Amino acid sequence: MQTAIDFVFLWCDGADPDFVRQKAQRMKEVRPELITENIGDIRYVQFDELKYALRSVNQFAPWFHHIFIVTNNQRPKWLIDHPKISVVDHKEIIPKDLQPVFSSICIEMYLDRIPGLSEHFVYSNDDMMLSRPLMPGDFFDAQGRPILWMSNAGAAKMTSTQANLILNDDSINSWQKTLIRAWELYRRKTGRRIPFFTPAHAMDAYNIFMFREVLFRFPELLQTNSSPFRTGGEISRVLFSYVMANELGCQCLFRQNTRFFNRMKTRFFRPVEVLAVVRDHFAKLKRDVELFKPKAFCINNLRQDEAPEMIRYLNDKFPQPAPWECGENNLRKVSYFLVQA
Repeated sequence: MQTAIDFVFLWCDGADPDFVRQKAQRMKEVRPELITENIGDIRYVQFDELKYALRSVNQFAPWFHHIFIVTNNQRPKWLIDHPKISVVDHKEIIPKDLQPVFSSICIEMYLDRIPGLSEHFVYSNDDMMLSRPLMPGDFFDAQGRPILWMSNAGAAKMTSTQANLILNDDSINSWQKTLIRAWELYRRKTGRRIPFFTPAHAMDAYNIFMFREVLFRFPELLQTNSSPFRTGGEISRVLFSYVMANELGCQCLFRQNTRFFNRMKTRFFRPVEVLAVVRDHFAKLKRDVELFKPKAFCINNLRQDEAPEMIRYLNDKFPQPAPWECGENNLRKVSYFLVQA
């Protein structure tokens, strides 16, 4: 496949005073009973993950065409002007009546509106990083159709009765319910009997035509995912994958279940390929990245006390500053989290 492929990252600086002020004001406007545990400050804490995520693209996918950073009137302090990088403000893509927005689920629905975005693009959050050299064929097939990274750990037979029981079970977390809603909506509107799958927490490939086709056919996505904060009632973007896989000819690749191999306590049983590794604890993530050599890994819900070790690891893994990092930052040793560490 020979075509331009862009990368799109969502990012925010949760410590920025303007961000904190806007967030507090917006929270006053939202009914408290609609706000879930997912709006806690942990969702906005960042340790310069974006810097290393962009380094990973520059190091392991140097064929990329352009990188777009979608953010709320912010700019990373280490970022300088560069022809391969664009910072896109929410105001450029999100309807005015929805702003300001603090839910990535809402922002994701408007990625196709990014000015200058290539027809083919890869979407990621700022805590996702490539782990080894990849090619365009890892994201798109020869016809330009997205290759879908899915998780076989979530594959299951599901009925509408089971889905309703899960949706009404308060012990099930809200993220899992967004997946159920996507499955149920697709099944109900198309009449297709499909298995329930969990998306691999990784980088997602899209093309704009298919992206808009799904939004057109399923207006519920924009209607339901319009809250400025996560409410727990959203529909997961895995709905895009259901449509692309079942109707638009897209290939699914399923992540090997690393937990099984961890239990085996041996390196002889190694999966042929692990698409992505996600861990809540840095020590486990580091172990699995080194053991399974995944295509990508995610620093998920990192604790602040783990930040010094994580930053050392990322500096070792991605030592070469990208050309869009300011010179002072390139010479500086890590960040203030390492003081007295």
